[in-house]
Amino acid sequence: MLLTPGFAASEQDYNCIPPLQLYVRAMQKRGFEIQIVSFEYPFRDEPQDWFGAPVVSANGQNRRWLRWRTWSRVFRYAGQMIRTQKPDLIHSFWLGPAWVIGDRLARKWNIPHWTTLMGQDARSSNRYLRRLRPGHTPRLIALSPFHAEVFQKNTGLTAAHLIPWGVDADETPRTQSRERPIDILGVGSLIPVKNWEKWLQCVAIVRKSEPAIRAELIGEGPLLQHLKKKAHEWGLADTVRFTGSLPRPEVMTRMCMAKVLLHTSDYESFGFILPEAAMNGCRLVSTPVGIGPEMAECADKPEQLAALALNAIRQPFLQEANLPFTIEKAADDYQRLFLEDVSI
Repeated sequence: MLLTPGFAASEQDYNCIPPLQLYVRAMQKRGFEIQIVSFEYPFRDEPQDWFGAPVVSANGQNRRWLRWRTWSRVFRYAGQMIRTQKPDLIHSFWLGPAWVIGDRLARKWNIPHWTTLMGQDARSSNRYLRRLRPGHTPRLIALSPFHAEVFQKNTGLTAAHLIPWGVDADETPRTQSRERPIDILGVGSLIPVKNWEKWLQCVAIVRKSEPAIRAELIGEGPLLQHLKKKAHEWGLADTVRFTGSLPRPEVMTRMCMAKVLLHTSDYESFGFILPEAAMNGCRLVSTPVGIGPEMAECADKPEQLAALALNAIRQPFLQEANLPFTIEKAADDYQRLFLEDVSI
């Protein structure tokens, strides 16, 4: 059984937590039957079938005042599934409400409970960290060495396992594009932690050496208008294209058209956009967060990042995809953990 804040509303809902969708599909290929209970999204009460996996949503709609109703529904729905489906284990995502409910269900039904730390839940701002005890750590999973280090720093505890996410190798383009009209690409939610002002600063610096560069920023979020204003103030109105949110397949297409994926986030647990871009032939320049140090040319300051991006733009196009992290490898690692656990 899988507990998560959100899951795809349909088989065509590509943008809702892509690595989680890829994970479920990869585990299904290995013979696992997965039942999914979601806290907030999809925004509906009716259950659904997602590629053979039953999905039930408590329909919390990210409203705090519905919190206790949402938690109660999840506990009830999950309990019904446990009674009827008899799952061998519970897998929760994010150290938050899903972890709390998963822990309660595990104790009530005597079922193993695993938790994957997914993002900012490893940071000190997460109040649920105070509930952790050493007995929880053997079944905690981090996504990158950076992620595990942040978690250890903020809790004094060590996540016992490290399993990186990865892309689906079957999505790799058969050939890499010979035309890449986008010089610098950025992809992600337009929120403060992604530090898109730094991204714009880098583009502005690169433009001084390459006045004709074309940059594109894909994503939606509360900072959209602020970033458009900054782009205008810094003379980038004709250089940077803001696309808004795009379906994941279209994002993959844009990556095939880009020379460099520039990622300037202040924090990432993993940074799924990096292996996606590498799979599509982009060179990678990133701040040293998540798997950035393992995959990309890294720096912190805008001037340093811009220099790396400028150098990358001037390099020949990559002829082969780079696939250091695949969902197949992640699924193999999860399968090994789970089968060892349920056989004890």
